[in-house]
Amino acid sequence: MDLTLYQETELEQSISSAYKKHGFLRPEDLDIDQVADAFEIDIVYYEGNPFSCNISYVIFLDKKMEPRQQREVFFHELCHVLRHAGNQKLMPRLFLEQQEIEADRFALYAAAPFFMIRELELPDHQKEAADMLAEEFKLPAALARSRIEQMQGRILQHVWQNETAKALNPSSNSVLSKSSWTEETQKLLDKLYHQLEGRES
Repeated sequence: MDLTLYQETELEQSISSAYKKHGFLRPEDLDIDQVADAFEIDIVYYEGNPFSCNISYVIFLDKKMEPRQQREVFFHELCHVLRHAGNQKLMPRLFLEQQEIEADRFALYAAAPFFMIRELELPDHQKEAADMLAEEFKLPAALARSRIEQMQGRILQHVWQNETAKALNPSSNSVLSKSSWTEETQKLLDKLYHQLEGRES
């Protein structure tokens, strides 16, 4: 899978920088207990629903939860501890929803950081790439698939923005049409199209 046109967001870059600072360089380094220790967070394994406290820096995880699902929940709660403030039980619904959206996005990036992904030789087929990602990072299949789809979407957005900018450039004779795309752009879009065709329904 060609990831050369993928561009990280500031959030992804900050996660990558923090991981590198603490010596997390490979998928096998992302043991949740070690990650928690690096950020001075305590994990409490108990029988109950997962939650976190951003004041005392504690994440509570259900010890009966399947390990891969437990990892996804951990990275979600890690966002709440590191980036959020306030008691969710007392905050307005829209603010709560925004925090949950950000935590889901954070988990996607933190559970499978791009600087580690790009070192893998991911297959071109989307399902095979997602399966490999799930195995390398020990993640639920759905989360791995979401990460692959997110990266493909970011690349397509980047290509589209570049082609649109070229078309809107007054000094350019190109038009916003398939015929104006470069050969490299056409090949990339064709490859992404076939990858998306091959994803699970």
